[in-house]
Amino acid sequence: MTKEIENINQVIETYFKAHIDTSIVPVKELMQEFIAAGVFKKDVKNGKPIRDVLKQLNKSNELAQIPYAHAIQNGDDTYWYFVPKDAERPTQLYKQEPVSKERLELENKRLLSDKYYVMNLCDEALKLKAKRQKRFDFLVGDLHKDGKTRTQLPVDAFYHDLNLVIEFKEAPLAEPTEFFNKLNVKTVSGISRSKQREKYDRVKATELPQNGIKLIEIPYSVFICDELNRIVRDHEQDLKRVTDFLKPEQYTTKIDSVE
Repeated sequence: MTKEIENINQVIETYFKAHIDTSIVPVKELMQEFIAAGVFKKDVKNGKPIRDVLKQLNKSNELAQIPYAHAIQNGDDTYWYFVPKDAERPTQLYKQEPVSKERLELENKRLLSDKYYVMNLCDEALKLKAKRQKRFDFLVGDLHKDGKTRTQLPVDAFYHDLNLVIEFKEAPLAEPTEFFNKLNVKTVSGISRSKQREKYDRVKATELPQNGIKLIEIPYSVFICDELNRIVRDHEQDLKRVTDFLKPEQYTTKIDSVE
């Protein structure tokens, strides 16, 4: 149970770091996150696996082991939520805003994507938790239409203790999306979306090392893939592949950290 609780806390912490404007979330909403992280194999009755864990801890007066957990009693019913560690605990039932089907589909696709899977393997191989979608002041994209501002480019995973960025290099159109399939759509800088992605990859490869941050790119070819270039998942073998690819000399020498 100790390892399971540790993994649960890691998933919740990662969720709130990625959703900084969220102050409360029903526990069932994180089930796909838990499944993707290997905490649970599948969902049952809309969040029952995580509710069972919380109920068991609550019964043994050990709920504090998951500091994000919060329960609201309404008659004979108990409603379970997660809130950030330092957030104010609500006393009334949380009224959940409706989430569009399209948003749910996009979120589920992200959680089940090869990139998310590989980044989880990297966390496991390095025995560290990366900050996903980390942005740096010096890592920026093309000018916006106003001719003044630029968007900071996110990286797949940043390991602060190692000053290391890891990027997963997917096969071309391995997981096509409507947005990036519009290859003829030009950006403000006059190039297509696909060319812009290639350009930003080159920017990262140049700017990260110049600013003292190591960069390791893991290509999809490290794994066994199907005819659509999606990873044929075998956790044990894939973890070994990632561990072998991440040679210690690539990341063990710590450089002055960049905030």
